[in-house]
Amino acid sequence: MDGCKSIIVPLVLLLAWRVSCADYYSSYYGAKLTSAQVDAYRSNGTLANCTNVVEPCNPNEPRRINGTCNNLNNPTRGATRTPYYRLLDASFVKASDSVFNPRVSACTGASLAGARDLRRTLLVDGRVEDDKLTHAVTHMSVFFATDITNTQDTTNYVVWRPYCCKPEGANDPQCAPNLVPADDYVHRFTNIGCLNMTKPLTFQTSGCLAQTTTPLRIVDATPLFDLSPVYGNVDEPARRTKSGGELRIETIDGIMFPPTSGLNLLLGVNFIGIIFFWRFHNHIAKKIAEVNPCWTDEQIFQTAREINIASGSQILYYELMATLMGADNLIADGVLAEDQSTFRDPYDPTVIPQISLEYPAVLRWMHLMQDGALKFYDSKGTYLNNSFPMVNLTSNINFIKRNGNMAYITQGCFRQPTGKVNDAVVDPDLLNLGLGGLQRSNDILTNDLAKNRYFGFPPYVKYREFCSGEKVTSFEDLSSIMPYWAIDALKSKYSCFEDIDLLAGVWMESIIDNGYVPPTFYCIVKEQLLHNIKSDRHWYERADRPNAFSEEQLCEIRKITTARMLCDIGDSVSEIQPRAYELAGDDNVVVPCSEIPDMDYSVWADSTCSELKSKQ
Repeated sequence: MDGCKSIIVPLVLLLAWRVSCADYYSSYYGAKLTSAQVDAYRSNGTLANCTNVVEPCNPNEPRRINGTCNNLNNPTRGATRTPYYRLLDASFVKASDSVFNPRVSACTGASLAGARDLRRTLLVDGRVEDDKLTHAVTHMSVFFATDITNTQDTTNYVVWRPYCCKPEGANDPQCAPNLVPADDYVHRFTNIGCLNMTKPLTFQTSGCLAQTTTPLRIVDATPLFDLSPVYGNVDEPARRTKSGGELRIETIDGIMFPPTSGLNLLLGVNFIGIIFFWRFHNHIAKKIAEVNPCWTDEQIFQTAREINIASGSQILYYELMATLMGADNLIADGVLAEDQSTFRDPYDPTVIPQISLEYPAVLRWMHLMQDGALKFYDSKGTYLNNSFPMVNLTSNINFIKRNGNMAYITQGCFRQPTGKVNDAVVDPDLLNLGLGGLQRSNDILTNDLAKNRYFGFPPYVKYREFCSGEKVTSFEDLSSIMPYWAIDALKSKYSCFEDIDLLAGVWMESIIDNGYVPPTFYCIVKEQLLHNIKSDRHWYERADRPNAFSEEQLCEIRKITTARMLCDIGDSVSEIQPRAYELAGDDNVVVPCSEIPDMDYSVWADSTCSELKSKQ
């Protein structure tokens, strides 16, 4: 394990040789482990959680499914179960060597207001439609969020610890239920006084670090945008057909879906995004096979995967985030290339592939703009006066597969408005149901706020100082980024401005110029988007990377849009507005799919195939 001899290995033995030469690394520290250290992890049952197995890195190989070897100097970084980084140092109250409690009031020393009490003061229940953005924003945002995080924290309190509001929960240190105020305007009628929740799963709870160390979240996702919800984060042969480079599908009533049995898929609302990119892989594979009839299944699969990941990154950066955060803003901050006609190389090997702990936390702000109903539209855009509660997809994913529902939902994706942006009104299903049939009641936004405290985030004003460079000295200093009624609401629940929770402050902010998001959201998300392109050795815009696109191929990737993807793989999509994240209007007119620019896949044609064909 600690060194492989340089030998020539027959091709048939190559895979076995690579595995035998694999090394174990600490998932947290990223250091190579000795045999004795590996044996110690194995003996206490933490080997799977606390280590990564890395086969020898080849600088010229393509992106690995498991994310290893993205950074050649730090081979584990980019893999699963590797640590987040923090934009700001953790802020806990350390009660003992093994107990890290959420921070308390900076001015009184008392506990902060309860999360449900705070949430119901700052945000109200209601349904108001936005006049600009479509439901595609929330579908795709959820999908890209699950690319770099996972649902184990939710599984913990839904499946493993459903008892945190019961007497046995008092003896489980992982339980952290949210108490419901007696005068709660919903639950005073239901007799529900407690909402089940657990603390985040950490390197400490997984046995990787001592309980005396500062808690840090552990997840099973890879930290780079690599479409891992589609391809997995470990090699899973069952995902592939082994024919024509395609992924396995199941066909129900003539409609194609990813198989949902025997595979490690994260299901729920993100399943809609998985369907889109799963189908798009197979669409790309067919196109590549057409122009390269002599290619093997493996060649087609790897090329289709490269194109699909690049297409996803192009959509995420240049379309979704450009819509939400403002393309001009992101160009000015170096996130987007102003000149998209050629390559750019932002890669810096000293920047480690990681996600900031704050990034997925502030993404939860987008729950404010989520409509709780999936509305049904026909192929001509007529609302069919029918809908389905989105929260119920958590426990009833088969609903999508029946009675043509996927086609109706796909049409609604680009025809249905989101919830109103920045009005402090949240869909009641998210605030009182949350997980459909899995729990009697769940307040997703209360959980978001409460979990932030167990992550140990510093107060909101510290992030304002980080983002603006200006010190906050009073509530009134926030008047430039939030209305006075919002400041008054915060004053009613926080004893001093130093107490405001990160997410609570972001909830109250006004949106930025030329965008649809609050300034602190913009700041933290921008930092992550930059970090990602600097740390990803396989970033698709680079000319100097393994299997890099030609300039001609990159120009074709630039053409991909969500509208084009839905035209290619969406059920019954024959017409669509070019900017699918914005509602159709005078400057975004619905047009036939034939008028939406498409990629020319012939630029991936291998001349060798043409030569072979001509000789036959």
